[in-house]
This record gives sequence, structure tokens and C-alpha cells, in this order.
Amino acid sequence: MRLGLFITALFIGVNFAVPATSQVIAQTPRPEIPAQQQDEIVETIKSRTPIGHSGTVIQIPRAGALLFASFDANGDYMIDRTEVKKGIARAFQTADRDADDYLSLVELEMWRIAALGSEHAAPSNFAFAPNFARGVTHEMFTQVLQGLAERLDKDDQSEMDGKIALADLLKDYRPVRHRKQDNCFDKIREERRRAEQNCRNGRR
Repeated sequence: MRLGLFITALFIGVNFAVPATSQVIAQTPRPEIPAQQQDEIVETIKSRTPIGHSGTVIQIPRAGALLFASFDANGDYMIDRTEVKKGIARAFQTADRDADDYLSLVELEMWRIAALGSEHAAPSNFAFAPNFARGVTHEMFTQVLQGLAERLDKDDQSEMDGKIALADLLKDYRPVRHRKQDNCFDKIREERRRAEQNCRNGRR
């Protein structure tokens, strides 16, 4: 009998305790969170240029950049017309190994590799010796490099000030965007074409 009364009293106490606890929690004041002012500006970091391989812009040397950089005689990082004239004359004298005031194609090729950095660099042999000429005169050599100097001297408005800064020897270049392969379907097709081609070759 006493056990039954004890269980009944415990049950009634639990039922009254739960609503009381809930009421205490509901009446507890919540911490006030200051509202953001309307005139407050939240700064976010935004990239001015696209991020990634396709959005990268690099600078590469323009045609004749290595040669014209060597024309800077006084080291002020500016190449004026006097330095261009003297530099072209010095370049021809260096290229003309046999000192006959005429460049053979062999002399021209060797000079281009040494002065321009590569046999594939511009200006090419054909620029100096058009129409399959067998050599290059002093006048033609000077004319080609003088024309190149004028192109390097021109700014965005195609105006020339007679001075070529080292920054003018560079140009913007945007690498070619490569198609991103999100799946392996292209590789599967390539392997299938290769297998079919090998099969056809084996039947011959």
C-alpha cells in the first residue's frame, strides 16, 4: 500500500515539475543582439580580374625586345633615337663577320640566334631578305630595324615621342584557355578511336 502511494506521489511531482521548468526557461530573457546599422557597409573581397588559367594575363617580350634592350647605352632604361641609330650600326658590324658590308644568309642566321635569342624569333630571315634574296645589304638591315623601332616607340594612340622605355618592349598575352574535362568521356572516345585505328591497320 505504501509502495503504491509513493509511486503515485512521484508521478504527480514529475508532471508538475516539467511545466514549471518550461515556464522558467520561457521567462528567461534572451541576450540582446545589436541590430546592424543601416548605413554600415560590409566590405567584401572581389577579384578585379577573373581567377584561373583563362583569366591570367602575362607579359612577354615583343619582336626584337632583347636586341633593343641592349641599345640602352647610358643605363637609364630608355632608348632614344640616337641610341637606336648607334645600336643598329653596331649590330650590323657584329653580324658582318667578314667585313664586306654585306650579310650572307648564314651570317644573318647566326646573328639572329645571338641577338634575338632564337632562330624562330622575329624578325625572321625573310623580313631582312624578302623574295628569296641571297643576302642583306647594310641599307636593308637598317631599314628593317628602324621600322621595328618605330613600332616599339608607338603608344596606344599611335604617337611617337622618340624614346622606347623597357616597358614598351613587353606586351600582354592571355594564355589559351584549355577545355576542362569534368568527366572521362573524351578519354574514352580517344581510346576507342585509337583502338579502331589499330584494328584497321592490323587487317591490312
